Amino acid sequence: MDVQLFRVDDRLIHGQVVIGWAGPLKTRRIILCDDEIYANDWERELFCSCVPASLETKIFDIRHTTDFLVNSIAEKDRTIVLVKDPTAVINIVNSGYKPGKINLGGMHHIDGRKKYLSYLYMTEKEMTELEWLSEQGILIYCQDVPTGRRYEWADVIKDSKRSS
Repeated sequence: MDVQLFRVDDRLIHGQVVIGWAGPLKTRRIILCDDEIYANDWERELFCSCVPASLETKIFDIRHTTDFLVNSIAEKDRTIVLVKDPTAVINIVNSGYKPGKINLGGMHHIDGRKKYLSYLYMTEKEMTELEWLSEQGILIYCQDVPTGRRYEWADVIKDSKRSS
């Protein structure tokens, strides 16, 4: 069984996730996977305070996220996993858990990133990482909110190559 939503979003926990996704999906749990946040008590507390008490919130590093996803089969069914970049997904895959699909929901503008959609900017490195994940058989799609249009990642890339 796979998680409800495995999302790459550089903002991690915010309104689109908590209200936009978790509500309609009737999510029970959010797992924020980030090594730096996991190591910082203050940041962990800050992110947990952004989530309603009705949602169980776990903040893990890569190892603990992978352990949970591999060993907690029955508990994944109504879970959202959040990572801030494709590198984290690769680290989780290399640690033993391969999600069935990945939602690219918010990779915002920073220097060095090219625009693909209004909420999707990527560097060449991120493109290469996503290509590798796709080659592993993971479906990758782009959708900022559940009511927004869903784009298949391969189509977004193909369209961008045509317009370049």
